[in-house]
Amino acid sequence: MSPQYARRKYGSVEDPTKSRRAVSPTPTARGDDAGAAERVSFDFDPTRALRGESPDDQGGGKRWFTLTVVGVLAVGVMMALTHAGYRLPKVTRTTTDVGSQGHTPSLIRADEAKILPSEDLAVEDDEKKQQVARPFPIADVSPRAEDETRPAEDGQLSGEEIPRLSFEATNFYQLRDGKPAQDYPWLKDVKLIEPHRETTFTVSSPRDGFDYRWRVFAGSPAEGELCTEATGPEGTVVLTTLDENAVVLEEVDADGTVVRRLQEMVMVKYVRREIRTLTDDEREELFDAMFTLWSVRVDGGNGKELYGDDYADIFAINRLHYKGASPKQCDHFHDGLGFLTSHIVITNTFEASLQAVNPKLTLPYWDFTIETSTAGTKGDGGYQSQTKSDLFQESWFGTADPTDGQVKDGRWAYTEIPKMKVNDPGAVEPDVYSKLRAPWNVNDRPYLTRGMGKMCDAKVDEWYPWPTCETHYDLATGYSDFYSWVWYSLYDPHGPVHIWIGGVLDCEKTFGAIAELVGPSIAEDLALYSFIHRKNLFRDGIFSCVGSATVVQAPAEVLSSGQCGCQGYDLTQGDDYESIYYNMVDLDDLIGDFDADVKRQVVAALCTTTMNDGDHLQASSSLDPSFYATHPTMERLWMYAVLTGQITDFTWPDDDVTITKPDGTVEVESLSLSEDACQGHGGSDVFPFGLLDSDTDGFEVKTGVKGMENGNTLTNRELLQAFDARSNSVSYVYDTFKWTHCEADGFDFDDAWNGAAQARPTSSSRRPSFKQGAPRAPMYNILEEKRAARAAKKAANLIN
Repeated sequence: MSPQYARRKYGSVEDPTKSRRAVSPTPTARGDDAGAAERVSFDFDPTRALRGESPDDQGGGKRWFTLTVVGVLAVGVMMALTHAGYRLPKVTRTTTDVGSQGHTPSLIRADEAKILPSEDLAVEDDEKKQQVARPFPIADVSPRAEDETRPAEDGQLSGEEIPRLSFEATNFYQLRDGKPAQDYPWLKDVKLIEPHRETTFTVSSPRDGFDYRWRVFAGSPAEGELCTEATGPEGTVVLTTLDENAVVLEEVDADGTVVRRLQEMVMVKYVRREIRTLTDDEREELFDAMFTLWSVRVDGGNGKELYGDDYADIFAINRLHYKGASPKQCDHFHDGLGFLTSHIVITNTFEASLQAVNPKLTLPYWDFTIETSTAGTKGDGGYQSQTKSDLFQESWFGTADPTDGQVKDGRWAYTEIPKMKVNDPGAVEPDVYSKLRAPWNVNDRPYLTRGMGKMCDAKVDEWYPWPTCETHYDLATGYSDFYSWVWYSLYDPHGPVHIWIGGVLDCEKTFGAIAELVGPSIAEDLALYSFIHRKNLFRDGIFSCVGSATVVQAPAEVLSSGQCGCQGYDLTQGDDYESIYYNMVDLDDLIGDFDADVKRQVVAALCTTTMNDGDHLQASSSLDPSFYATHPTMERLWMYAVLTGQITDFTWPDDDVTITKPDGTVEVESLSLSEDACQGHGGSDVFPFGLLDSDTDGFEVKTGVKGMENGNTLTNRELLQAFDARSNSVSYVYDTFKWTHCEADGFDFDDAWNGAAQARPTSSSRRPSFKQGAPRAPMYNILEEKRAARAAKKAANLIN
């Protein structure tokens, strides 16, 4: 009987204190043929063996040596007897307990494991890289029957070689695309099974005259529950328990005697795939299950009765996003360091509810760089080609009516914007129409609205170009610290998707009037700030609405009457306008050369005329179903940057840092665009930052982190570590970290794996900061380029 070595499993090592455990027979209760076997223990530390120490270096080395000598002598005697014509009794039972190995959970349990500070994640050298979670498959084969001949040492065979007992595990996607998630270090050489999906187990080299039995246990066979069974060299199973499962494969002869037994640990995870790679049938299942969240309510409905306690409807999930993005004091989820982790949790909360409806499904990601890549445009490039994406067709997420932007076809046709009423389960501040739209958004449309590239007749593609392979390549390979990565991820690689889908509507007349004052070129530039200016005026306490408007009151009437606007400011005369004027991003830079009367009229127009954000561009963007395929794309990019070693500094501060530069300029490395502290963007903040404290419907977030099934107690730093792709902490993986469609455009993401990416310049390399005392603006590259160009022009004019 051979000693049971502890094995490194998915980044963990079995408890060394269990190395003296007894080797016991397989329990007959599980139907095994094993009988009693002598209990043997060993003074042997397997964890030291993994470090390369010899047995003689360990405390029990002498005993180990003695047992080895005895074993060799016994084998010699047996071989001599066999050569002389004696045959051993036929093996009728296995003597190795396939369930005797201990089991160490591989997932980080948030309620048990110590979460290290985020800076400890930094990989500083090759030695540390080797220590990152890296599993070995657990595959134990029982002794072979006496008529099987083992291969001799050094590859020399004595008689016929018997193939090693092994198996493959595949499903439709794996047969089509190959094994997924190969870049996760803890999944190397480990079979990945997708839950609630048919998986075929196939014996690699089945032998004639033998049959095969399969059993799968949740966890180890010794402690885990028997999940499923199958027979034959090929068996179809459906596994439903996430994480480690033990597959026990037995080879039996015609008499039903077990002659060989294999135990192998497999990993059960959901696999997120690009939405266009799903089969047509599965994509239909996905859309049907998603739409359930819009059609089956919890509050006033029977959602939990139908789908269980994990079910939450879209109205609860959207309410959470709205409560985070709409407050006057600041945005808790956007424009700051909390963007990444907050949106991962919101996405995982949606996915948990989706799986309550159909447990086979996981959210796909939408790689929106395909839309602008040479490989993806299919010769249909040009202005607004992005909005012709497959996602926005009737049978997917629906199309927007070209006359008013409302979605009127497909599953999500006429999706009503939720209206707040007395005794709603979550206290929020709605818009002037009492709907869950941003309070600065005076939009009376009753249904889900998309601008699809429209922004006051301005050339949105020049200012906010759709993310490309280049912008994602730069983000994935150009930054080494979490702080910079998140700040830049917010804008050019991600923000334009919301800008294009949402758009800004009903503002053509507004900027037409401004054009008569300052000229069409400046007016167009101002139009491209429209979604920034109105929101900032609200956050500065300047723009607000009084009371509620009825559905018969058009936005123009609500604004012209003063019900909504820059309350308390006289914009017809005097200098009241100045306190607004100097608070607006880049306004003085754009129209500073005009006289006071023109400036006053421009400010009045921006305060009192219509400019309405489409729903993807405001606080309740999470009501649009396309929202939930958008943000997994950003998580995937982050995981790639971590796995390739691009990110080495995971520091997440709790406070802004003020820096004085050599020229005396004072700048601030900030947690968010808010100049005041904003809960949600500090490393020690805990999602959802108290936003659900007033809710009365029992809605809880789902982080997706093992051990944190309901709610969240982890800080942002701890969530960042739990979402580190090098650890095995969440219920899903991404199918691949390949961007093959980008290669035709000159961007090979494989550069990051071999270090070549370090030699390429990125679009921006400075650490983000803001001038102290100046209005803070989103860091879109075009805004910075325009400022620089205007500054250079003014400097040239002064010289001339």
